[in-house]
Parts: sequence; structure tokens; C-alpha cells
Amino acid sequence: MKILDDEKDKLLDHEYDGIRELDNHMPVWWLWLFYFTIGWGFLYLLYYQFTDVGPDQHEQYEMEMAAAAEKYGNSGDEADSDLAVVSWEFEMDAASIENGKAIYMSTNNLCFTCHGNAGEGLVGPNLTDKFWIHGCSASELAANIANGFMDKGMMPYGSNAPISEEDMTDLISYIASIQGTSPANPKAVDETRALECTIE
Repeated sequence: MKILDDEKDKLLDHEYDGIRELDNHMPVWWLWLFYFTIGWGFLYLLYYQFTDVGPDQHEQYEMEMAAAAEKYGNSGDEADSDLAVVSWEFEMDAASIENGKAIYMSTNNLCFTCHGNAGEGLVGPNLTDKFWIHGCSASELAANIANGFMDKGMMPYGSNAPISEEDMTDLISYIASIQGTSPANPKAVDETRALECTIE
């Protein structure tokens, strides 16, 4: 390998496979960029972790959930009052339950993505056992679905896609029909949840 005269003083001692390495310095702009990232990381750490100025990850989560609740709504007294005027009842006919299952499995509402294809529970709770936190009457089920639980990640109607009263009746009827069934791999009962709630 031919070495230029002005490179001889830059040669390092080691050699590998006939290749010699030059001791070239990093470009100044690159060094300043590197120093800037170190300084930025230090300030970022101070701002978010060691002072009360910047929100930590838990505070950011709460802020985002509050913003989502404000944007999507349907979780306040107005929604509750709208639901209160409807006399919700479970339908036990096969057509209603089949339509309710179709709504449950629909990508418009996404019930199955959290509660499982058979209601066995995934991220969301098991709908086939008797331990329900928020009640299991027809009116309670309808209110829970319509209002959602934003603090737990459940949007109104599952994905904020409202459904008609008839479809809501069919959906809660399907959910009622699967309580007491025995799906594969059910989510374990959470002993901290409410006492038994049996759908009549």
C-alpha cells in the first residue's frame, strides 16, 4: 500500500492483512453534534425525571386519556341520561343472539379483540364467568358498552362506533347468552373483582 508523505505521521502502529490505519480526527461538526446530543439528553433527564416541570410517563398517560375522553365524549351524565330512558331487556331468540354475535365479532366495534372470540377474556375481562365488576343487568351492560371505560382503555362502543338501540339489545343479549359457558383458555378469575353477578 502506497503511503503519501503527509500521511506517514498519521499511521497507527497496528496492521491487519496489509492494511494500515490512519489516525484521522473526527470532523468538528460531527463532534459538536455529538456533544449536543449529550447535552440534550442531560437536559431531558433533568426536565422529565428530576424536576416537577415536565410530566413523567404516568402524568402523560393521564393527560392523553383525559384528552381522548374530551374528544370522544359519551362518558358523562348526558350519555347516562340518554341510556336511562330506554328499557333494556335481553332477547333470547336465536336471530337476536346471532346478530349480537356478529356485532361482537365486527371490526367496527372490536369487542373480540379485548374480550376474546368466545368471551374468554384477553386484555379485557372474561365475560363467561360470574365475576363482573360493573354489574350484569341489561341496563348496566348497555351503559357499560355505550359509555366505555376510558381509564382502562375501553372506548365507548368498543371503538367509538355507536350502534342502534336494536343492535345494542342484540349485543347485550349475546353477551348474556355466553355467561356460564366454558370457552378454551378462559382468563383466570380476579379475586379482587366484584361478587358474583348472575344474569337472569
